[in-house]
Amino acid sequence: MRRSLILPALAALSLVAAVATAKAAPEDISGVWLTDDGQGAVEIAPCGGAVCGRIVWLKTPTMNGQPLRDARNPNTSARNQTICGLRVLGDLQPKGNRYEGGWIYDPETGSRYRLSAEPRKNGRLAIIGFVGLEALGETMEWTRAPASIGRCS
Repeated sequence: MRRSLILPALAALSLVAAVATAKAAPEDISGVWLTDDGQGAVEIAPCGGAVCGRIVWLKTPTMNGQPLRDARNPNTSARNQTICGLRVLGDLQPKGNRYEGGWIYDPETGSRYRLSAEPRKNGRLAIIGFVGLEALGETMEWTRAPASIGRCS
């Protein structure tokens, strides 16, 4: 009798664990997102075992007829790369209902920050860049880009 109760109990525990794990997975954030200032768009997609993002659209992609370059990159050998196509976030890992453990790069300043991202119920994406404690960081809200948005080349 005791043996006949063990198998159903194990099956029930497995089911509960599977449901709990499924509920803990964050919403998929893949797609193209407009930055909070509307000056650029970042395409977020899986890369390896993480989530990464590249700039795919700029409101002003050129200056004096030349493509914008990563002129403030602390790595002097990378300063000639164009901003369009630049990888600006990476290494985000799903954890609970959000993504953590990543980094974000600001080409305007050449600074790199730690990053967490959290899908909001209003359809926006909270991007939290920080140094040290997340609670002291800056939160930006990105919105999904319209399907009609162009792509920089």
